[in-house]
Amino acid sequence: MEREQSVSVYAINSFSTMMRFHIHSAYYLVILYSFRNLCGVLK
Repeated sequence: MEREQSVSVYAINSFSTMMRFHIHSAYYLVILYSFRNLCGVLK
């Protein structure tokens, strides 16, 4: 029982880390995209 619990906790932790990573990637992509659009407008 103890072992199963620790495995599920580990799975949840790695999942949340992956989610955080994906959110950060999307955030940077949005910033990069809007910055590119801004540069395109300035040209």
